[in-house]
Amino acid sequence: MKKCVGIDVNSMKPLDNLGHPISIIRDAEELAADAFGASHAFLMIGGTTSSVQTMILSTCKAGDKIILPRNVHKSAINALVLCGAIPIYIEMSVDPKIGIALGLENDRVAQAIKDHLDAKAILINNPTYYGICSDLKGLTEMAHEAGMMVLVDEAHGAHLHFTDKLPISAMDAGADMAAVSMHKSGGSLTQSSLLLIGEQMNPEYVRQIINLTQSTSASYLLMASLDISRRNLALRGKESFEKVIELSEYARREINAIGGYYAYSKELIDGVSVCDFDVTKLSVYTQGIGLTGIEVYDLLRDEYDIQIEFGDIGNILAYISIGDRIQDIERLVGALADIKRLYSRDGKDLIAGEYIQPELVLSPQEAFYAERKSLILDESVGQVCGEFVMCYPPGIPILAPGERITREIVDYIQFAKERGCSLQGTEDSEVNHINVIKRKEN
Repeated sequence: MKKCVGIDVNSMKPLDNLGHPISIIRDAEELAADAFGASHAFLMIGGTTSSVQTMILSTCKAGDKIILPRNVHKSAINALVLCGAIPIYIEMSVDPKIGIALGLENDRVAQAIKDHLDAKAILINNPTYYGICSDLKGLTEMAHEAGMMVLVDEAHGAHLHFTDKLPISAMDAGADMAAVSMHKSGGSLTQSSLLLIGEQMNPEYVRQIINLTQSTSASYLLMASLDISRRNLALRGKESFEKVIELSEYARREINAIGGYYAYSKELIDGVSVCDFDVTKLSVYTQGIGLTGIEVYDLLRDEYDIQIEFGDIGNILAYISIGDRIQDIERLVGALADIKRLYSRDGKDLIAGEYIQPELVLSPQEAFYAERKSLILDESVGQVCGEFVMCYPPGIPILAPGERITREIVDYIQFAKERGCSLQGTEDSEVNHINVIKRKEN
């Protein structure tokens, strides 16, 4: 800690300034752009949340339309609250067994583009939290033909550019902007991120958008960690991530051999709703042993001292990193086998599915700033939601401002609470009440 405090400096002439870089920070950004195949890169110290919000604020203004999947991170919908853009949500297919939303289907995107030729941009997840990839290159070409910008939330794809054994990266696919969480798979400190842009974007304008919300007291610890991790990836990324692939595939085989669990992978690819799969994502369906993902997550942490990325209603995700070893994988596999032996049950009380696509009634901005009232959650069915409700992680809203509350959604929220999911977004920290839009009296 003393060493960190000793190098935690603020902006001064020799150290440049993130808000207007002209020397060493500019050099670091140019090196990052070169490493990731981008026209320009920005060091971001507000996490990939600020990168995603910058992408949307750079391309959309109040009343503009943006095409996107509903299973986006809350930062994307927060950006819609800030700028007043109108979401055009694409209906997502859901895997009938594991219950997760799949990728964007080209036909559905093509129809959305046809129906909304005035849309300014399309936002794509690459990959999703679970490792699902859409036809990124095909969708990018489709959007560009219609004159739309392509924004990619690549929070979980910092590694994709560095080996051809993984799905295509945003910049390699020709996207206009990509938000990259270097702290997730790239090795930098938590809260550090990169924003990458293509040659069609004006970097000076994007910098102005960044400076609307980013701190004027940028952390040099975070920026230095981005620069160091960029160097490591540029020099050893291919070797490092191909090792991660090997570890992940080994773990997948061993977990599936236990029985009951389903560690899924490229067999999900159908060329329609799943066009590729990031095999470094060790996503495991757990309901086959009668336990929710969050229950397995809690058992791993509390009983076996193993911290994985997250657990939800039906799945867990273990993030295999460049720092993991075969011994770490074997500990995880052994613990999962033990959990099955000691804690499995019939699972008759479980609910199927992770993803419910709500009906959009009002724009996120209109709903967020509307007059609201608080209702008991169980009495809110049929109302229009005025705030967010989500499990975190992964931070994908179950409900967002402007969406219709249904019985199915309320049951899902209550089940998630009972099983120990960390719910947030509501004013009521216990999520017993929810804010809804006040109806205007005639």
